[in-house]
Amino acid sequence: MNQRRYKPTLDREQRLLLPERVEDYVGENHQIRALDAYVDTLDLAALGFKHTETGTVAGQPPYNPRALLKLYLYGYQQGIRSSRKLEAETRRNLEVIWLVKGLRPSYKSIADFRKDHVRQLREVNRDFVLLCRELSLLGGEDVAVDGCFFKGDASRASIETEAYIDKALEEIDRKIEEYQQALEDTDAVDDKAGAADTRDDEVLSEKLERMKRRQAEKRDLKGRIERSGSSQVSTVDPDARLLRKRGQVVAGYNAQIAVDSKHKLVVTEDVVQDGTDTHQLAGMLVETKRRLGVEELTGLADGGYYESTGLKECEEENITVYVPVPDKSGGIRSRGRYSLDEFTYDTEGDHYYCPQGKRLTPCRKPVVRSGKRYVVYLSRSVECKACSMRKHCIGDSAKTRVIQRWEYQEVLDRHKERMERGRVVEHPFGTLKGRCGLHQFLMRGLEKCRGEFSLMAMAYNFTRVLNIMGAQRLREHCVGRRVYGLQMA
Repeated sequence: MNQRRYKPTLDREQRLLLPERVEDYVGENHQIRALDAYVDTLDLAALGFKHTETGTVAGQPPYNPRALLKLYLYGYQQGIRSSRKLEAETRRNLEVIWLVKGLRPSYKSIADFRKDHVRQLREVNRDFVLLCRELSLLGGEDVAVDGCFFKGDASRASIETEAYIDKALEEIDRKIEEYQQALEDTDAVDDKAGAADTRDDEVLSEKLERMKRRQAEKRDLKGRIERSGSSQVSTVDPDARLLRKRGQVVAGYNAQIAVDSKHKLVVTEDVVQDGTDTHQLAGMLVETKRRLGVEELTGLADGGYYESTGLKECEEENITVYVPVPDKSGGIRSRGRYSLDEFTYDTEGDHYYCPQGKRLTPCRKPVVRSGKRYVVYLSRSVECKACSMRKHCIGDSAKTRVIQRWEYQEVLDRHKERMERGRVVEHPFGTLKGRCGLHQFLMRGLEKCRGEFSLMAMAYNFTRVLNIMGAQRLREHCVGRRVYGLQMA
């Protein structure tokens, strides 16, 4: 009977020889050679990396930080972030063996390198943005800002709010009173009976001690909240927060990116604790403008970034912003009342006109609310009382219509005019958010998460640049950058 033929397989007993040179492990135009060439351009001592000083020191020599940096950049490009998995790659992956020149650091050494070089990792990412400028890969005209929640290395149960702690303390205080009263009642019964049954006393005393320990723990957490000025505290990661957006609740951080429109490269990255994007726009765009080295910039973002002070700061920095204006008048219009949009402001006279042509004049004393100064405009009660459209303007108990105008309202007016003739683009951030499952931080603490996010952003950028110009061109530029001192300060 004829047997079916299959593709020939390897004889496990046959002796094999790997290439004689480690250099032959990867092809001449392999992408990993570009990564190797780029890291070799960096002045690690100037960037502040440890173990870069010259000379010899006592004890076991350290691992070369250049090799560990290459290992991490390779790992984040491939979606390998665990230090234990990276340790395994140094023993079985021929590309990694070539990249780190046969070094076999332990997972502890690998993890410590990332933990101890948070600031330096952010500086390396900034340097790569400079390299992208050298290669003219950044348009420097339009950038889009967006953010998403990243889960931290903490569970939702580990984060407690001040309100929850207060409620828990009330319940603990009630339980303590109950146990203390029960102990007193037990003692009274024992005195009358003339014999003491210590078993019940011991059980109650043990419960009472447990409650007192919980009470001390909760009071300590409340003290930490009061000292931090926050409304939350985590028992695992002190910087993690419960973040809520559109029904989504995440125990972690809010990651922000600014992307250049030319090749969708991440120019600026940051990690914050805020549960909203409201106060992030100006800081992200000002830093992006600095990194791009341009005099003017156009920034685009969704409606969650709309905030008056931030728009003013962007305008002062020559940054033209396109952010959808939220409709805050929908509720008042739904009740059949005139919204602010239906009142006309006279710039020269500094007063408003109502839909019926009556004038609202400014009061002498301004109002300060949330750190902003507002001018208050009032209508005349006599005119409002005689107006046939009164019910569409003010309530039954009110005598006048009141309008508050921010002292820099013209900034918002100019922004509104731009939005009426501009457009908001769909932001291409799906690749970064979905890449290699990058929705969670492995490190704890705000600054460490910022360093890890810089690694994520750089891995994304490096892959984008390789796809745009190819490994060979990037490698050649990096070699020239190192040889001829093209690295920018």
